[in-house]
Amino acid sequence: MLSEKVILLVDDEPAILKATSMGLVQRGFTVQTVEGAEAAMREIHRLKPSIVVSDLVMPGTNGFELFQEIRKEREFATLPFVFLTGVDDYYAKKFGKDLGSAAYITKPVDLDELVQIIREKIGE
Repeated sequence: MLSEKVILLVDDEPAILKATSMGLVQRGFTVQTVEGAEAAMREIHRLKPSIVVSDLVMPGTNGFELFQEIRKEREFATLPFVFLTGVDDYYAKKFGKDLGSAAYITKPVDLDELVQIIREKIGE
């Protein structure tokens, strides 16, 4: 059942969080949004999400750093992580993939593509 699995959506732009979250909820997903990587690190322990979808460029800790922090914790070592970012750069994409992310998607988000990746990664 989709509703039992939670997507943690991380971005520093409230409008992006709202639009992406609404699109995912309309497609049957349960979504929790947080603004920024620091809030994500706090929320991840409470929420224990099925997947993290995170922006790359955020004030303070960026998406790459957030991914690496999450991976340091044994409990989340295999948690699927998707970069959703405005950075359409070959080297950034390559770095994200080399880190071990599930996907690197550029904004504006193609919700169908994002949903397909989420379903593949969380077994829906």
